[in-house]
Amino acid sequence: MRLPHFALTEICGLAVDLAVTCLLIFYLGVDPLAARLPGAAAGLATSWRLNRSNGNAPDALNGFLMNAVTLISRFVGVGLFALLLWRNPLVQPLVPLALSALAALALALYGYWRLQRQRRDPD
Repeated sequence: MRLPHFALTEICGLAVDLAVTCLLIFYLGVDPLAARLPGAAAGLATSWRLNRSNGNAPDALNGFLMNAVTLISRFVGVGLFALLLWRNPLVQPLVPLALSALAALALALYGYWRLQRQRRDPD
């Protein structure tokens, strides 16, 4: 899978993550930290499923490594969200949600780019 395809799967997963989290926070009134976990799980499942369906190309990276990059970036995103809310409890939850999603996307793209480079140029 090429980097733009991986980026699209991550963006779709993050969109599902943000949609579920916003639905739980703003419409159902769930605590933002508690709402982030089901949102992250739904986004992670979406990304994994899209990675699996798009990963049949002959030059595809190992599915385990792609899923590991996605998982680590989601952990960092949830942790950053919790940290931002903990440090700034009066801020609207949408701001740390957007910042943590952008940070998770940047980390996932960097990790996948490193995996591609490592596979292309082994030491």
